[in-house]
Amino acid sequence: MARAIAFINPRLTTKNVGDIFIEDSAKRILVYDRARSVDIDPRMPVTAAEIDRINACDRAVIVGTNLWYRDLRKRGRWTFTMDDLRRIRVPVIPFGIGTSRRFGEDNGFGAETLEQLHWIHGSCELASARDPRTAEALAEAGIRNVAMTGCPTLFRTFAPRWELQPLKDTGRVTVTVRDGQKLNTRVLLHRIRELGLEPIVAAQKPKDLGHRIPLPFSSEPRRLFRYEIGPYLELVRETLGAVGWRLHGNMLHLAHGNPAVFFANNSRAESFCEAFGLPCISCADGERIPEGRIFEHLDRLFDPATFAVLPVRYAAARAEMVRFLEANGLEHRLGPAVPPPQAGG
Repeated sequence: MARAIAFINPRLTTKNVGDIFIEDSAKRILVYDRARSVDIDPRMPVTAAEIDRINACDRAVIVGTNLWYRDLRKRGRWTFTMDDLRRIRVPVIPFGIGTSRRFGEDNGFGAETLEQLHWIHGSCELASARDPRTAEALAEAGIRNVAMTGCPTLFRTFAPRWELQPLKDTGRVTVTVRDGQKLNTRVLLHRIRELGLEPIVAAQKPKDLGHRIPLPFSSEPRRLFRYEIGPYLELVRETLGAVGWRLHGNMLHLAHGNPAVFFANNSRAESFCEAFGLPCISCADGERIPEGRIFEHLDRLFDPATFAVLPVRYAAARAEMVRFLEANGLEHRLGPAVPPPQAGG
């Protein structure tokens, strides 16, 4: 009989479409009793009735997002108190959760956050971290039962191995944008047009499209922002790949074998790229990237050599994902761990 899962699910009141990508992927991967399972919003104060609903399930799973901040508890992010957690009688399992740190920032956590992190990780057999920086921060906090699995989004197709798909001859490129990178985005969009390609702007938060990006062209690029995954999957099918600043927007393309090239505004994409052997340009919001570097980085989207290491790193992370799921008694659709491909194979 499939287990009932209480999903501690930020997607319920998200302001970021990336949370929808993660939820969709996590629920595709897990096998669970849909009639008895529940969703609980950690962004709003938890009630006694919701604690009872969690305890009526077999497991509680925190659906991965950027959550392990220096100070975890904050309305609109995470409202569980230690008293709330102590009333939960089932394992609480972090699934693909990451930290977010500015460039140059240390890995420290506040005292209350440390207490909650130790309780949560102590309640489960093994936790899942999205990237090496997250696993490193937890290790520095004295938390060792952590597997670096990557994000569920990367494994949403259940593919046993990662393979780069042939470059589609669509003439269109997805550009994942963020509000703090407008000037760099303008250069990137201009360059894509110069190459004879059509950029399609994909936003994940409302403010990403708050201001038009002036371009020396007669028409603005097509833009997408919706609180649902379907239109973004259409971009995966109709564009040759993705380039830009949104970690999960780019990752959605990678999951389906499309090429994707990343820029990073903090530790999130930077550490993900480190884990999977992908190049990355790091630049804090509001700073400028030299045009030549943007041009060179865009060229990597079209070069299969950019993704030469990814099949091996994918296999290793997927094996850790399977280990994490099975250690916690979570039934899943990934199948067994698969040996990594041979070098050059």
